[in-house]
Amino acid sequence: MGFYFYNGGFVNVCACLFVFINVIWHVEGFSFGSHNGSLSRLKRAARTCNRGRGFQCLNSQKCIPLERRCDGREDCSDGSDEFNDCKTDIKCPGYLFTCDYGGCIDKDAYCDGKKDCRDNSDEINCLKSSDTESTNCKSNEFECNSGQCISLEAKCDGNVDCRDRSDEIKATCLNMNCPGFTFVCAYGACVNGFNRCDGVKDCWDNSDEINCSNRGTGKPVQKPPPPVDVDPSNDRYCTLPEQPENGRWKISGGAEAAAGTRVGTSTILTYRCDDQYKLSTETKAVVCLDDGWSPTPPTCLKLCPSLYTTETTTVRCFDQHNVEIKCDSASHNSSATFKCAPYHEPVYPTRIIFCAEGSWSHQAPECVPVCGEKIVSAEPFIINGVTVEKGSYPWMTAIFLKKNGEYINSCGGSMLTQRFILTAAHCVTDTSGQVIDKATVQIAVGKYYNSYRDPRDNQSQYSNIKSIFVHEHYQGSVQNYVADIALLQTTDKLLLSKVVQPVCYLNLATQHLDSSMTGVVVGWGYTQSGGQPSDDLKELTVPYKDKATCFKELPPEWARRYYTYDKMCTGYMNQGMAVCKGDSGGGLVFPHQGRYYVHGIVSVGQYFENSGCNVQENSLYTNVAKYDEWLERTTSQYVK
Repeated sequence: MGFYFYNGGFVNVCACLFVFINVIWHVEGFSFGSHNGSLSRLKRAARTCNRGRGFQCLNSQKCIPLERRCDGREDCSDGSDEFNDCKTDIKCPGYLFTCDYGGCIDKDAYCDGKKDCRDNSDEINCLKSSDTESTNCKSNEFECNSGQCISLEAKCDGNVDCRDRSDEIKATCLNMNCPGFTFVCAYGACVNGFNRCDGVKDCWDNSDEINCSNRGTGKPVQKPPPPVDVDPSNDRYCTLPEQPENGRWKISGGAEAAAGTRVGTSTILTYRCDDQYKLSTETKAVVCLDDGWSPTPPTCLKLCPSLYTTETTTVRCFDQHNVEIKCDSASHNSSATFKCAPYHEPVYPTRIIFCAEGSWSHQAPECVPVCGEKIVSAEPFIINGVTVEKGSYPWMTAIFLKKNGEYINSCGGSMLTQRFILTAAHCVTDTSGQVIDKATVQIAVGKYYNSYRDPRDNQSQYSNIKSIFVHEHYQGSVQNYVADIALLQTTDKLLLSKVVQPVCYLNLATQHLDSSMTGVVVGWGYTQSGGQPSDDLKELTVPYKDKATCFKELPPEWARRYYTYDKMCTGYMNQGMAVCKGDSGGGLVFPHQGRYYVHGIVSVGQYFENSGCNVQENSLYTNVAKYDEWLERTTSQYVK
């Protein structure tokens, strides 16, 4: 053991050597408990690299074991053990996952939420987590796989901007259209071609710095001159243009210069637009050539409001060259076409609209269910009525009430929407006007036969009831059946078909009825006074009667009691045709311009409560137009 004299005392030479070795070894990234082990390891590593059994870091003297090369973790301070030729030199066994740059990691580490590959490619294209930051990026933004939104111009530019690196991967960049003056990274990104082999990593995977030493004797790449004023006598220059309206350009490389400055050839400008604007060309970069900027610098076009395909409306958008584009990036001279789903029609007749200076030429068409179409024809005529052809009145609804464990077809109704059925309040309340238990009610549409779940009704749809809405003024017989109107909200959304479609009910107040008009009532009511309900659906045409005429034909005392302000009258006198008990709640419809509108709800007749009906007299209906605001408010408020 040796000592030397230092600062007035003796120092253990071996101890100093021990400290020195450990310090050096620690700096290189290793830490060992024994100085003898550290020394032997250092000598062994050096011999290993010399013998080709280790990997020599490019920018340091550090040598690492071969098994640590391309294993997903950087052991070299410059990262060269992970990025330098992993793809060409390493082939991962089948039981390992291959990172985008060629590294190999355990397959169990794929999509485990942790970065195991140096480039994070083991966490790319995994399912989005529930706590994503956004799922609605703007048109000038790129949505990372995680849901994060970044600037669209940051996509595939060589720099990682997404926290999950999905903006710089093959799946995103492989089909990028890189201009000819750029360099295409191995995974598809576009970077400045003049930065190739300049010793600086411009591509995320460092592919712009690979194979630089053996590029042959070709002409070396020249870097662009700095973007500053050039000699006026030099005719090889470009003048920086004015910044585009609603956008900007920047000089590649980060240099700053004002519009009007002369810059040398090979200067590159990258364009971008403000929010709600897009470039007029697919190419966002231009380069200064001998004959000026190439290609022609783009402008920024204002985007029209985004359009979206819905369950009922299919939207397709096209640019000025009739090439289909996304409907959130439509700009000047783009167009949009609309197609309605089966059994739907546009609210407005326009089926194509055009984008001009940020605005659509017309309001975007909205498709709504076709209403009030009588699909097949049937001869007119419940008592003395004629059987209806299947599908004649696709809005007709059967309301079943559960009595003694059995569902009985008790009332009719009219389908207004795919969630709401219109009926009479007395159909879903007790004698005191209290709403019955919704669990005892079911409805059926697309139905032709009377009985519950009749096997012959092979196109019918049944639904339980989510909510029953009875008008707040209804009090039953106590108030003489004023406000005898109710809505049933179905649990299930009814599917439209040839035999299931709504009746029209909006804007009834604008449709005037007079004594020359006849309406139609459909139902499974009694087929004769004191008889039994009809087995199949029947219809009856009835003439409209004004109040004065109806009052004359009805018993005066009964009329004064029940012909309230919200009632309307139809029927025949002494002709043996009438609506009867069992038809209650059904719709009284009148045709207007080829469509049927529900104007009335079968409400009260002189003998409905006992023998069933009086076939010689008129009937009273709830006038639906009196409750149009209540209907619209209820159906819109509880649409969900």
